[in-house]
Amino acid sequence: MATVWFTPEPGRIGPLEPLLGASSLARVATWLERAVFAPFADMLTRRGAIVILAFVILYKFGDALAGTMSNPLYVSLGFTKVEAANIAKAYGFLAGLAGLALGGIVVLRIGVLRALLVCGVLQMLANLMYVLQAWAGHDLATLALTIGVENLTGAMGSTAFVAYLSGLCNLAFTATQYALLTSLAAVGRTTLSASGGAIADMVGWSPFFIIATLACLPGLVLLVWIMRLQGAGEHS
Repeated sequence: MATVWFTPEPGRIGPLEPLLGASSLARVATWLERAVFAPFADMLTRRGAIVILAFVILYKFGDALAGTMSNPLYVSLGFTKVEAANIAKAYGFLAGLAGLALGGIVVLRIGVLRALLVCGVLQMLANLMYVLQAWAGHDLATLALTIGVENLTGAMGSTAFVAYLSGLCNLAFTATQYALLTSLAAVGRTTLSASGGAIADMVGWSPFFIIATLACLPGLVLLVWIMRLQGAGEHS
């Protein structure tokens, strides 16, 4: 909050164009075209738009799929809610802050796309910590390690992902396009990952978290395709 408060406002790009139209209805139509339809059209006419949008949906899917079943796993292993909450506050919170900072450094050092790949691989591998937890059972040290690693890598991936989504937005349509992209990202995090309980019930804990780990691969494959597409565009 303090950073936002003391950050100077960016300069205006230019004066706003007046809404054209002979009537109020015509001016409303002009506003809708400018504020709603134009941002969508701008996004969909970009090279590789469908792949980019699919990547936005799938990048955090595997991470979210595992995360939806983390608390049920802890309960099934005999951890009390107080034990899980205390460790999440102590280790999870600090690990999350460290992940945000580390993710920003990675983005700054190697660029957004490469940071997405590195952080995506790390958050994919972090899902295997749940397999270790299922094997270790009611062990507080392993729980602290699992929560810490998951929060660290998840925050790193989120930092790179937000940077990527921000970079996709056209300055003329920032609000609408960012809302569109974050809404698509929420589909993977919430709607698609809602099947986690049924899958875990069918296959058991360890196989489920292995499936959640593999569920990260489609997003990473699409990311590699986007990286190659961008590389080809730079050299053309």
